[in-house]
Amino acid sequence: MSKVVIAAINSQYVHLNLAVRYLKKYTETNSNIKVEIYETNINNQLLNIIKDIFELNPDKIIFSTYIWNKEYVFEIVKEIKKVLPNVKIILGGPEVSFGWEKIMEENPEIDSILIGEGEKVFLNFLTEENDKVMGLVYRKDGEVCFNGTEKIIEDLDIIPFPYEKEELQDKTKIFYYESSRGCPFNCSYCMSSIDKTVRYYSLDRVKEDLKIFLDSPIRLLKFVDRTFNLKKERYMEIWKFLLENYREGITFHFEINANIFDDETLDFLETVPKGYFQFEIGVQTINPDTMKSINRNNILDKLAHNVRRINKNIHLHLDLIAGLPYETYEIFKKSFEYVHDLKPEMIQLGFLKLLRGTQMYNEAEKYEYKYFSKPPYEVFSNKFISFAEIIKLKNLEKILDYYYNSEKFTMSADYIIKRYYKSSFDFYEEIADYYDKKGYLKINHKESALFNILHDFYIEKGFKDIKVFEEYLKFDFIMLGKPGFYPEWLISLKDSELHNSIIKEKGFKSVREGHKNSELELFSFNIFNGNKEEINIFFNYKTREYEVIKNNEI
Repeated sequence: MSKVVIAAINSQYVHLNLAVRYLKKYTETNSNIKVEIYETNINNQLLNIIKDIFELNPDKIIFSTYIWNKEYVFEIVKEIKKVLPNVKIILGGPEVSFGWEKIMEENPEIDSILIGEGEKVFLNFLTEENDKVMGLVYRKDGEVCFNGTEKIIEDLDIIPFPYEKEELQDKTKIFYYESSRGCPFNCSYCMSSIDKTVRYYSLDRVKEDLKIFLDSPIRLLKFVDRTFNLKKERYMEIWKFLLENYREGITFHFEINANIFDDETLDFLETVPKGYFQFEIGVQTINPDTMKSINRNNILDKLAHNVRRINKNIHLHLDLIAGLPYETYEIFKKSFEYVHDLKPEMIQLGFLKLLRGTQMYNEAEKYEYKYFSKPPYEVFSNKFISFAEIIKLKNLEKILDYYYNSEKFTMSADYIIKRYYKSSFDFYEEIADYYDKKGYLKINHKESALFNILHDFYIEKGFKDIKVFEEYLKFDFIMLGKPGFYPEWLISLKDSELHNSIIKEKGFKSVREGHKNSELELFSFNIFNGNKEEINIFFNYKTREYEVIKNNEI
């Protein structure tokens, strides 16, 4: 019996490839063929991967090919037959499902390509003759042949649970799960718009699977459903099940359309424990012409209302895409301001990618797109935004991660924006320019360096009340954790006697343990109400909370 290996080359160590696990489980459930998974990431050296595959000595190796690993996979493919001349190399995944004729022509090392939904195609490829396998691209007598596409799986319940019991003991990994496939929407830039038929796993099956995750120690489960909240009765039943079986220490991540929540749903979400659910909401743009061109319809007032209500206890990621049609640099600023004003935990600033098979790819000439010819196919410019402006937004994206998405500068960055800027975008734009001129964008910075640079930026801008600002910056710095050192600008003032009293009041096991897990700092300015008064702030690093102590009263 031939040895079959599926190779998953992930973008990061913490990721797990869901697709290859489905292929393995489906094949082994429906045949006597054993499938081995080889999983690594793009940070692993090419030679190490080739060595690993050589030692596995497969007869057939199938590479799961995506936008983040395509170039890496193609490099491996060119080298692997030098050391394993008889191995059959097969590719599958979205990055080889379009333009396969050219791929096969330019890469003679590739023996076959699997196209479409993979489970049935993969099983048939391993058990049938090539000319009988729908969804298979293969070589025959010097010609490239394709038998046509395979029908989609209507009953998703026939696909087995993807994870092994041993895998679920790993607390460091991000686990992925799907309760549906397909998307009814027609966003012009998205591959999901190609499959408009939405299919669902049964609710009983989903609950059974979720109970397995809940009974394990994993910490993060990401639903990969393109829009989780399509059917209210269905998604509410799943959410109620998760609430009834609440386990501390796990977070469930969902991609949702926040426009379609009603008051009943919002009322329910307010009962969900903080940190239990995490939502990713694709705003993308607020410009009407842009929304029309990409087939999206954000109802902005309703979206803002719903986001503000669920932001109380749901961790939110709001997405923007730069480089969309009709969105100039100035118009993009308005989209940014809209999202920033909603104060999500994370603003994910992405850049349009022109993907084969999408409507946007076919409209590249219409909008005069210039884009990177290699993955990730990001836009350089279009008729509405220049490459120089895209670069400015790229720089701003990095600064946004430093001073917003990190959630480490909540007081200090907010103080600067409210006092000295008409808009939050202007602040991030100016400090990004400052980083660029100083050459800081090309350097990896330690956490403390980001604080020092923000302090230097404040001084160079000539902003007033530096001592007041330093109190806000001091709060953010000490909130991070027990300081091992103090920057030059931070004046540390402590009341040891009061600190000891608070430690005893808070029920730490000992004064020593209390000092190890807390800090008490005197602030000469009340950073919460703006009054010039002294306050002590007690930082509890066990609970990640703080408490204002006025007049030395606990």
